[in-house]
Amino acid sequence: MSMRVAIVFLFSFVLLWTSCNSKKVDKDTLVEIQPFKKFPIYLADTVATAITKVYGIKTTIASEVEIPKNAFVHIKSPRYRADTLIRFLRDKKNKQNINYTLGLINEDISTTKYSDFVTKTIKKPEQKYKDWGIFGLGFRPGKSCIVSIYRLNKKVSEQKFISRLKKISCHEIGHNFGLPHCPNTDCIMQDAAETIKTID
Repeated sequence: MSMRVAIVFLFSFVLLWTSCNSKKVDKDTLVEIQPFKKFPIYLADTVATAITKVYGIKTTIASEVEIPKNAFVHIKSPRYRADTLIRFLRDKKNKQNINYTLGLINEDISTTKYSDFVTKTIKKPEQKYKDWGIFGLGFRPGKSCIVSIYRLNKKVSEQKFISRLKKISCHEIGHNFGLPHCPNTDCIMQDAAETIKTID
């Protein structure tokens, strides 16, 4: 992460801390990194280190768990619904000292993109956005989020792949903390806008 990106991000984080509607996030906040089956442990460690460095909070890595069967869909390709995985992670969080959980998965994940969240109007064309493949998802605010490496490491160097994984992980846990999307193109909370180029 460049110094400029870090400064913009930290400014956003200070705004989060001072907001009357924000959750308390401080040095005692603990994020559990939850890998699903077959997720490489060295990548889980990479994500944990990035979150600690960016946010100045604690992380721990849990033992891998099976992917819940009710998250599986086979619409465009074999995928898992991100919202179902997030709820699974939220509900399994039973340790008193764990504040947030970030799930890591190899498989493709998807969600429904809405043009209006209140009326649940699906973005047009509906067949494209009803089951939209994504890099990650985090509810804002929330207690859990999910990141998939399925779309991150195709035809790129290991260095670029790791950079993408760190950025997306910090982005999604940022949503859990209450951070919205940021219009600044140098900010880690910028919306990917349906392209990996934004993340790069």
